[in-house]
Amino acid sequence: METKGFINGFPSVVVDMMQIKLGFEEWRKLGKEIERIAQNEELELIISMTFGFTGIESEENEEDEEIEEEHEHHHHHITELPKEVIEELNDFMDILKTKYNAKIDHHVHGDHAGVVVSIITNGKDAINVFRNIIDDAKNCENCVLAGIDGEFHLGNDVSVIFFGDSYKLTFILPAQDGRRLIISEVNT
Repeated sequence: METKGFINGFPSVVVDMMQIKLGFEEWRKLGKEIERIAQNEELELIISMTFGFTGIESEENEEDEEIEEEHEHHHHHITELPKEVIEELNDFMDILKTKYNAKIDHHVHGDHAGVVVSIITNGKDAINVFRNIIDDAKNCENCVLAGIDGEFHLGNDVSVIFFGDSYKLTFILPAQDGRRLIISEVNT
């Protein structure tokens, strides 16, 4: 009997659908927890994303490296990036500004770029806004979303922290009793 296309006796398509359903359920639960924490107040989402670039090499020379060693601290050398990469990152940031009225800070170095976004949202929409940002960031053709971290603020207090990459994220948030933490891992 051939078992090709089966996982634990189930057709692989059924297993894939079960995993997708489980993934949606984890995001839904996380969204409900964040909504509970917000208690109808606005949250500030601060998300820091690090992008790597495909096929781009740094143009540092040995002289720069010697100077760097003399000063005993790291200097970031900005490399001339292809126009397509710069345009794509600018488009991404423009979308966030237009769609979410986001405040954005960014930097570009020879081998990576960092984009920090601040968005005010309500608790009910917070997880959808977050997921949409990640989806938009993952659509970059000339760059790779390498790292994600940040937090949700309720007033001046940090209410939720998160970190991960374009495949898996870990969220840490307070349980309802306020004495324990909930750690939730979700696939992006």
